[in-house]
Amino acid sequence: MVHHIFVILNVIVAVGFLVSGLDDLFVDVYYWLRELYRKNFLKHRIRPITEDDLESKPEKWTAILIPAWRESGVIDRMLQNAVETLTYGKYDIFVGTYPNDEATQLAVESVRERYHQVNKVVCPNPGPTSKADCMNWVYQAMQLTEQERGIHYEIVVLHDSEDVVHPLELRLLNWLIPRKDMVQLPVVPLERPARYWTAGTYLDEFAEYHSKDIIVRERLASVIPSAGVGTGFSRATLDEVSKARGNQLFNVNTLTEDYDLGFSLLPFNRQGIMAQFSVLRSHLVTRGFWRKRQEVRQTFELVAVREYFPDKFRLAVRQKSRWILGIAIQGWKNLGWQGGFWCRYMLYRDRKALLTNDINALGYLVLIYWVVLLFTQPPDHFLSLVPAPWVWDIILIDTCLMVNRLVQRMVAVRRVSSWNQALLAVPRAVVSNVVNFCAAAVAIKRFVTAEITGRRAAWQKTDHAFPMPEQLRKFRRRIGDLLLKEQMINVAQLREALLSQKERGGKLGEVLQRLGYIREEDLLPVLARQFGVSLFAFNHLKIERSWLEKLPREMAQDMLALPVAFSGGAFKVACASPSPDLKYSLEEVLGQPVHLSLTGENDLRFAICRAYISAEGSGRLHLGEILVNAGMINRGQLEQALLAQKLTRQRLGEVLQDQGLVSPQVIAAALRSQQPEPVAEAKGILQ
Repeated sequence: MVHHIFVILNVIVAVGFLVSGLDDLFVDVYYWLRELYRKNFLKHRIRPITEDDLESKPEKWTAILIPAWRESGVIDRMLQNAVETLTYGKYDIFVGTYPNDEATQLAVESVRERYHQVNKVVCPNPGPTSKADCMNWVYQAMQLTEQERGIHYEIVVLHDSEDVVHPLELRLLNWLIPRKDMVQLPVVPLERPARYWTAGTYLDEFAEYHSKDIIVRERLASVIPSAGVGTGFSRATLDEVSKARGNQLFNVNTLTEDYDLGFSLLPFNRQGIMAQFSVLRSHLVTRGFWRKRQEVRQTFELVAVREYFPDKFRLAVRQKSRWILGIAIQGWKNLGWQGGFWCRYMLYRDRKALLTNDINALGYLVLIYWVVLLFTQPPDHFLSLVPAPWVWDIILIDTCLMVNRLVQRMVAVRRVSSWNQALLAVPRAVVSNVVNFCAAAVAIKRFVTAEITGRRAAWQKTDHAFPMPEQLRKFRRRIGDLLLKEQMINVAQLREALLSQKERGGKLGEVLQRLGYIREEDLLPVLARQFGVSLFAFNHLKIERSWLEKLPREMAQDMLALPVAFSGGAFKVACASPSPDLKYSLEEVLGQPVHLSLTGENDLRFAICRAYISAEGSGRLHLGEILVNAGMINRGQLEQALLAQKLTRQRLGEVLQDQGLVSPQVIAAALRSQQPEPVAEAKGILQ
């Protein structure tokens, strides 16, 4: 009896694998034919966009929406990293919190106090309600902010509290929207060591889904689902959807409101795309058998959203069960089978997981039975598992399809990660199938329970982790890449500088200057571009004493910052190393908004010294002015001496003596003239 059951299961599994495998094979073939066509016929006809293109596009006001329920462990670091990373000016972040989640509120508040871009939103109802409900309140708060500030957000971006944003994310969305109504950036799970098998399955699945499946879906169906993170929408599109839904933009009747929102564009004939944009980046790698040879490697870095996913089996099942319940079950119930043929085909691909996850589990069960028969029964009994020759043909085809599936996944993983991770994707496929089977079972159970009890499925959040600072630096814009791009240095010079930096420390720009590969005046414009600030050059501007009284001299020297102008109720402050923390500290001290500008360190130290000496000197003349007034040197000679002083950091008198312009006796007489004697008497002494 048991044997006959397994004979039937063997046929069911073989046919199920064939149907699902041919479906996946169609996507593979379509994708690779499209790639061949693009490379052979479109490559030379379409100019790819560059970083310069993104930076030249005028910025549109952008709002980033983030729901946060019990996210006190990650939300503050996520927000700080976003503000310090994004190379964009006109944006605000709105974080939705709950009145009964004080820890998350305090974490958001700690960042909001330092960065004006961050806005805390408190939902009126205690949490957890649902992610959609939270996002609806955040969207309302964004609209209220528009009214209060008189601005209009043209782009709306969705993110989660554990996301690591790319520096160019908003610039890319700013370039594509509103020409495209919805733009999804790829999601790339952060790489973990090989022992994290469960977390590794996310890397495998997202790599293939976001680099191939969504591309095919975009081409055939025009509408793609939102991943809920790194998704940018045209504001006009969202307003249209919100109006049609009675001012409830996000659907509260589903656990995957992001997926639902993507398909809400379909009735309005709006288009969504997956953005595939990479930038060239450089990093130091160790190579060779003994791992002693170090060199600079240039690779293409995908503009994508990165984050950690669960590394525990139980947590992965919980998260994926929410996805299956929302996409396959609630999506079926709420969205039905709308759209044309290709849209319905893509909906079928989303929902077939309910069946294929079970078939995969049955396949492992049948495989175990095959192995048991192989070692315990005679060959005739073993072969009786296959009732007809055509079943053998199907099994052979299934084997080929399975090999293709593993190869396709390896290629996808290699695109976003290393060969080690690509090879690990093969054994991790078993773990992935087990997790997905359990998640499907939990999703069905939750749906049946909700239908019987009449209670809406609750928001079961996943515990999140956030990368360490040293991991975050990997995804920030590097000065070395900018210098290479501007052809101000070459790869060999960058390699030498990185090795020197590793041995002796210091900033890369300082190391390059020390090695003589670049000058400060050439480096400053590139640094200003990296920091996203203006470049300021001192030209004997008059600095008011009242400004300096607000910023003590010791603090100015420690911060390397100097207020140089005041207009429109804000200080313009020259600094050597702009950062959000410096801006926050200066605003606390000066009591006014601050706009940072970049200045060379030597110029700034010299300017700080002169400014505070002038403010503290009660109108007394400087040595250089006394010598000019006495006719001992002219104004041009003084300018040259001051320039040399900034480079050497010597005293002005020493510089003038080294240049042979004045004698030590003249310097001594000039210094004595700074005592109570009048300038006229000093002039007589010097002459």
